[in-house]
This record gives sequence, C-alpha cells and structure tokens, in this order.
Amino acid sequence: MLLAVLMQGVAIGQETVEVDPIRCWWRTSAGAVRVGETFSVVLTCAVLQNEAVQVVPDQSRLDASVIQMAPFEVTGGEHPADLYAPDRRFFQYEYRLRIINPDVIGRDVRIPDPQIHYRVNSTVAANTALQGRDHTYLMPAQSVRVLSLVPADAPDIRDTGGAAFGAAEQLAFRANALRVGAYTAMALGGIILAFGIGRVVLRTRSRQPAEARGLSPAVVLRAATRELSDVHSQAAGGWTGDLVARALAATRIVAAMATGRTVHQQRGVAEPGEGRVIVRGWRGKTTAVSASATAQGLEAGAGYGPPVDDLRGALATLTRAQYGRDAALEGSALDEALARAMSAARHLRATHAGPKAYLRRWMPQVQAEQRA
Repeated sequence: MLLAVLMQGVAIGQETVEVDPIRCWWRTSAGAVRVGETFSVVLTCAVLQNEAVQVVPDQSRLDASVIQMAPFEVTGGEHPADLYAPDRRFFQYEYRLRIINPDVIGRDVRIPDPQIHYRVNSTVAANTALQGRDHTYLMPAQSVRVLSLVPADAPDIRDTGGAAFGAAEQLAFRANALRVGAYTAMALGGIILAFGIGRVVLRTRSRQPAEARGLSPAVVLRAATRELSDVHSQAAGGWTGDLVARALAATRIVAAMATGRTVHQQRGVAEPGEGRVIVRGWRGKTTAVSASATAQGLEAGAGYGPPVDDLRGALATLTRAQYGRDAALEGSALDEALARAMSAARHLRATHAGPKAYLRRWMPQVQAEQRA
C-alpha cells in the first residue's frame, strides 16, 4: 500500500508530486567498440530517503567482483562514495567491460539487465519502523555496437605482437650463451671434484706406513673367494692334499680379515706355496697373500658373529685333514667346511665393498687429526 502511494504521488502543500522509490540508468563510454576493446559502463541509481521513508536496495549483487555481464567480460570496476540530496541518495557503480567473440561482429549486443532488489521502509508514530516487502527493479535496455577487429581504414590485418626478428635472434644468442656457460660450469665442477677426491686419497695413503700400503681388503677378499671357488670346482672329482692346502690357506685369509688380524702381503712373488694365495694385478704384478689364523685363535676372540663361527668350524676341519695323523680325506666333511668358508667370504666381501669401506678407513684418521 505504501509503495502504491509513493508511485501515485505525495501531497506537498497544495501540490501533488509523483515520487519513484528508485530510478536507475546506464551510461557507456562508447557507443561502438571493437572485439577485445575495453570500455566502461556506469550504473547510477537514485533512491528515496527522508525521515519518513527509506528505500533500501540490495547492493551486494552489484559489485564488480560478483556481477555477471555475459557475453561481456568484467575486467574491473569501481564504486565511488554515495551522494546525498534532499529526499534522495545516489549510488554509482562503474564496470570495465570487453567482449571477445567473433560471432557478434557487426551486431548490437545488449548489456545484461541486472535485477535490483529493494525494500521500502517507513517510520510511523512513536518512531516505529515498518519494513516493507521485497521488490524488484528492472533496468532499461542498453546496447553496444561491436565493430570489426581492426579499423576500417587499415590496409591489412597486422600482428598484435611487437617483437621483431632481431629480438628473436638476441633471445636465441642469449639462450646459447647460457647453455655454453652451464656446460662449462659442469665441466669445472667435475674437474674440481676429481682433484678433491685425488687429494683425499693421497692424504690417506701418505698417512699410512710404507709397509701397510698394499692391496685393499676388498681385493684380498676377492682373491680368497676366487681361490675357494676354484677349489670347489676341482674338488668335485675328489679331494686331494693339494686342494686341502689351498682351501686352508684361503680360509685363513678370510678368517684374519673377519677378526681384524694381520694379513701378510709379499710383492713380486708369483709362485704359489704352502699357505699362500697369489693375487695378480695390473701389468702382471703379483702379490702373495697369507695369514696365520687358527681355529683356537678364533675361539679366543669369540663374539665376532656368525661368519666367524662358520670359519672356526671350517678351519678345524681343514686343519685336521691337512696336519692330522692318519687323517682321512672325508669328502662330505670337507665339502661342508668349504661351503662355510665360501659363505663367510661372500659375507665379508659385501661388507668391504663400495665406498662405505673406504669411509670407515678414512674417518678414524680424520677424527684423530681433529683431536690432535
């Protein structure tokens, strides 16, 4: 009822003046735009507001961040401060739009008409507020002409990018220079790393006494394992005294390596003998390797682990077969002893293989140097 009265008019003295609760209109920065061109559209509204009546529009749906203007794309917008006049409040929203659709070229595209929801609140006697129901205001139609992609006076269609061939050549030259610099840095890094590793190796070897510089534990264990494998293949046709002696010599070397005992190395010896295993290196260089580990010695150092337990039984069996009085070469017992020795040798080879073994040898020297 209140809205009908407002639409018909209000009496001011002897005159009757028509009053609209809300009135909105569009204003565009251009009547015709090209595809992709940005232009502005301004929405301005005037609402009734005085001591008796207040028109409250829902402005939460009009902000540029939430409003939908399809087929136009909203690229931004502003909301200036409201203005006030007698009986009126003015609010305004500016939207920056563009359209990217070749199908609308040469046509008038209508700006979507947002629906503005509002309520009419009134003040009655004793300052009591009366809230009206929800109403909807429809915007007047507004269209924008979409022209061609380029101006009509353009001689031809031009590329939008401004990069010339010279710029592309400069970018290619820069990329090649950076690639060459990266390869050079990688090569220098590899050379420095090689020098560093070589220096560490030389420092480690220089701190060892001359008599201690010999074959590495991995090389010694590899030679002993190879000797045991050779004995195993030849013993398939029956055990002999020579095979027992060779198996005992290799097993003693493995047992010494397992318990940290000294393994004797003699360079330049090429002929195998009792208790010796020949290791052949580069350029025909040979080294005789031997050890004096016994089963009784391993019992004194109990607690080394399963490999030493296997080696203890293997040494006892092979020693009894080699040096025992009236010892019979029992094939099954010797085969079992050889199998235990080979298993222990493989286990130790895995322990001494790779860079971990070298670090274990090098770190105690570094720690001793730091304490000194």
